[in-house]
Amino acid sequence: MKIKIFGVALLFCFGANAEQFKMTDEIIHSKISYQNLNRIKVKGDKIDSIAGIETAFHFEKNDKTGEIFIRPTEDNGYSPISLSLTTVSGKTQDLLLEVVDGEASTVELIAGIEEKQDIHLSNLDEEISGNDYEENICAVMKKFINLPKNFPEIEVRAADRSYAHLTASLERTYMIDGYIALKYKVTTKLKETAQLDEKMFSRKGDICLSLSSLEIRPNSSVSLYVLRH
Repeated sequence: MKIKIFGVALLFCFGANAEQFKMTDEIIHSKISYQNLNRIKVKGDKIDSIAGIETAFHFEKNDKTGEIFIRPTEDNGYSPISLSLTTVSGKTQDLLLEVVDGEASTVELIAGIEEKQDIHLSNLDEEISGNDYEENICAVMKKFINLPKNFPEIEVRAADRSYAHLTASLERTYMIDGYIALKYKVTTKLKETAQLDEKMFSRKGDICLSLSSLEIRPNSSVSLYVLRH
């Protein structure tokens, strides 16, 4: 049989110059305009402070909305800008921003699981399907993504995963509320940006999968989170 377990849709496009990412312990790569003021915001939270090379960018902060607006300086030119932001709730995120010509960009960050995407698996008994079970799995996945250091690491024999030009290499494994939680690092061999889907990496025995981004760029990586019994 097939049942639906909620995974996570983590990247959405609001236009050619707007991107949305889930906050993660990985560096998020995005693009900003050289000529215009670019917006960075956190959905459901506010940016408290940012850190970076002061001579690399000008920035303004809207204290009411918690958004920041940045523009590269002439001294920085088209060099990539690295910065780290901290939210009012204490979350942190590192960003690497490629500077390009064009219209202003918006980078929206999401703190935690915000959207759900169906993942079709066929290894579960019908008795354990249903809303309560799905909500429990989502709660466990939230803990795995946001608070992995609160749980013990374990040793598990698990093979790396691959799909076409993509490779998911196992990094860490945890035991969370009775589930085996595996974190993989996804890389690509392509020279252009590629779209991702959790189902590319699903294997027999998986319960739920989540990607830190549904887009992967050359020379970058994406985190894959997997729950198993």
